[in-house]
Amino acid sequence: MRFLLQPLFQIPQDQGTHWVSLTIMLPIIMLCYSVRVALKGGTFRDLLALAAWLALSGMLFVMLGIAIDDFAGVDTYYTVPGESNTWGHMLAHVVEGVILTLLLWGIGSVVYLVAGGRKRASAGSPP
Repeated sequence: MRFLLQPLFQIPQDQGTHWVSLTIMLPIIMLCYSVRVALKGGTFRDLLALAAWLALSGMLFVMLGIAIDDFAGVDTYYTVPGESNTWGHMLAHVVEGVILTLLLWGIGSVVYLVAGGRKRASAGSPP
């Protein structure tokens, strides 16, 4: 979403970054979903699937922004003056997606344990 703010709405980068940032939004979303998984009797596997979905879909949007910038010639927040290795940049975001999956899973697991999810999952009955 952030890469559309500059070309479509003429919102400067410093303001657009404050409105929509995956770095801020993904952990907050993972916190909320982790509590929900804990309260509904889910497991750590459910958290892993959520973390992977959030991280990889987020990186897909970033890669889409890079592709629009570099291949379509539209200036976005991913415009890097003098960058010539578009495919390397996109590949780096795939690697970041995998690392972010593990990081979000770790955050979610801590929240899950604090919210008492393990007790509910072993009891076998949701509250």
